[in-house]
This record gives sequence, structure tokens and C-alpha cells, in this order.
Amino acid sequence: MIPPGLSEMERSHYETLINFVAINNKRKVPRVVVITDLAKDYDDLAAMIVLKELHRLGVVQLLGFIANLMPAEERTRFGRGALDSLGLERIPIAAGTSGFPRSARKKHNVLQYEFDCEFMATDARVKQACGESGEDLLRALCNEAATDSEKKLTLVLISSLEDIYTFSQKEPDLLRKAVSNIVLQGGYTISKDGKLEPDEAANNNRYDFDAARYFHTFMDQNEIPSTVYTKVAAFATPLTSALFAEMAETNHPLGRHLRKVQVAQDLSFYKKSCEPEPGDRFAPFMDREWFLKNKTDWFEAQKRKADQEPAPPPEGDEVIPYLTKVIVYDALAAVGASGADALEALKVLTQTNTAPRHQIVGVAGPPEDPGVDPEQMGTLLSALLKGSLLSCPPQGPS
Repeated sequence: MIPPGLSEMERSHYETLINFVAINNKRKVPRVVVITDLAKDYDDLAAMIVLKELHRLGVVQLLGFIANLMPAEERTRFGRGALDSLGLERIPIAAGTSGFPRSARKKHNVLQYEFDCEFMATDARVKQACGESGEDLLRALCNEAATDSEKKLTLVLISSLEDIYTFSQKEPDLLRKAVSNIVLQGGYTISKDGKLEPDEAANNNRYDFDAARYFHTFMDQNEIPSTVYTKVAAFATPLTSALFAEMAETNHPLGRHLRKVQVAQDLSFYKKSCEPEPGDRFAPFMDREWFLKNKTDWFEAQKRKADQEPAPPPEGDEVIPYLTKVIVYDALAAVGASGADALEALKVLTQTNTAPRHQIVGVAGPPEDPGVDPEQMGTLLSALLKGSLLSCPPQGPS
């Protein structure tokens, strides 16, 4: 079950997972449903790749995906093709909402690289695999789960909360009965009296902050356990562009796509960070200095040249050789879907601030608590990302 081509440390994580599944063969395997904005950023696809491997190993059971954020139909085609290439032809994926409230005039600016891939499924293939809307797919999965306590769902929410908010308004009793755990990528705080308060700075909350606020209250009032993986945890666990190069070398189309998009996306991100007006950046605080510190090794390279004249910051494409740090926010939440028992076996989390039902992985300071063991989590993600592609059937020539 361990694919060839992994390092000794990466193999050790596989051994941990295989032994964990064998020893705990009577555990309730998390039954996972994912709401994601595939193709917007490379970390959504990375999360799918991680979940595929956890599914193959028996750590989780994947039940379905909902692709939201305009154009949701294109994201569904992207996801259908990705699932098929991973050998998950029977896992359904359906189109969700635009990601924004209907009353809003907001739009997502689709960037050129988002759907520039070799694995987009046809509309016919999408309909053949799942002819339902995202809402109908979620309702069907919840109806099955609500009738049997052994079949309750783990929701992995790694995009706009518009879909789950809308569903919670239409089907509050069904959602309450069907869901036993929620894992989010985003941010919330826990007030002194234990109430959840969404972080408006978290991108997935910003699409519709009223929806985020309502749904966090819904989780809290209905006592649904949750864990949120924040950007603090993600930035404590940087992967490398070398890993993405290795994934491309597997000759799997998703590996090739991730490597190409990693460069294109981060270059676009860098150019936005150089905008003089804070409002024109991805987030006001994400300026050029922030980007060079968190997403590149440019400052480290300057230290290695201490005997030379200080170089000016790179302009445009000049930053590409320094794009060595890869942040996969959503992939951490994918790991989080494994369940508390699996996470304990993997030793990827450290103690965090917790309430009885809700856990924050990655607390902003001071003092800052990343909530993860960076080396353990980083090696696990590296193992699962590479191993997931290496364990797929041969994909043929590129």
C-alpha cells in the first residue's frame, strides 16, 4: 500500500496510517463531504489529492464534493476530471452556488490559469456521474446520514460558506441530525462565554460575512463540534516548490497542473502585492515585503550575498526563481478530516486553545501558537501529495 518513490520519513507516515487503520478496524471512519472552490487556488486541488489518499488507505470515506464560486459549473467540470484521473470515478461532484449572496454585485475575477488544464471533464460526463445540483447532492447525503448514527457526516468547508449557510436555513433539522463534525479552513475566535465569532479577515468568511456569522452561530447553538485551520497554521507549514516539481515528475496530469499553476498563481499574487494602494492587494497587509518574507526565499538569498551591494526587490517575473515556499491552506483541513484519533497517531498537532466543542489550529499572537508540528505536518502532506499520485494507475505519456 506504500507507493514507491517516497523518502524514509514519508514512508514512516504511511506506516503509521496503515497500522492505525489495522489496529482500529472497528472505528467510525469519518464519512466526508467537501465544499470547495476548485481551481481558484492550487490548494483546493491539493486538498482533493490528500483526501483521495486518505480514502484509499481507509482513514476516511469520501462521499462527495460540491464545487462553488462562480463559475461553479466550470469548477465542477474541473473537479470531475480531477476525480476521474485519481481513480475516483464513482465519487459524485455537483455544482454549488456562486459563492456570493444573491443580492450582491460581487464577482470573482477568473484568472487565466484557473481552467488551463488537460483534464476538464465534459458536461456529459458531469451529468452522467451526478445529475444533481450541489444542494440536492448534499440533501441526499444528509438524508442517508440522518437515519443512522453510524453514518453521520464530517463536512470539510474550504471555500465560501454561502452553500452551507443556505442549506442550514432550508434544512436546519436535517443538517443538525446528519452532521457530527465540521472542519473548516478559515478563522474564528471563541469568546469568553464560548461563542464562535468568525474572523472577517479570513477569505472564506469574506465572500458573505453575514452568511459566515449565521453559520458559525448555527454550529454553536446546535453543538456541532468543529475545528478551524487558520492561515497561522498554514504559514507554519510551508511546503516547497521542489515538492511540486517532484509531483510533476510523476507524470500524473494533476502533478503537472499543480506545478504550472503554482508558478502562475504565485506570480500573479506577487504582482498584486506590489500594488501601492492597499485596497488593490489580495489583502491590505499582504504587501511586497510580506510576500517576499512568506512566499519566497528572497531575503535568505540576500543574506547569502552579505558581501555584495543590497539588491532591489525583484520586479515582475524576476521573482520566479525565488518562489520556493508553497502554502497549501486547504490541505491542512483535508488532513483534519482524518479524525482526532488519527491525528493523535500522526502527531501533527500540538496543544491549542480549545473550548469543549471547538478547536482552533493556528492562533494569532501574541503569543502565536501555530497549533501544528511544522516538520510532522509538512512531511505528512509531502507524503500524501506524492503518494496519492504515485499510487494512481499509469496516466500515459504527457
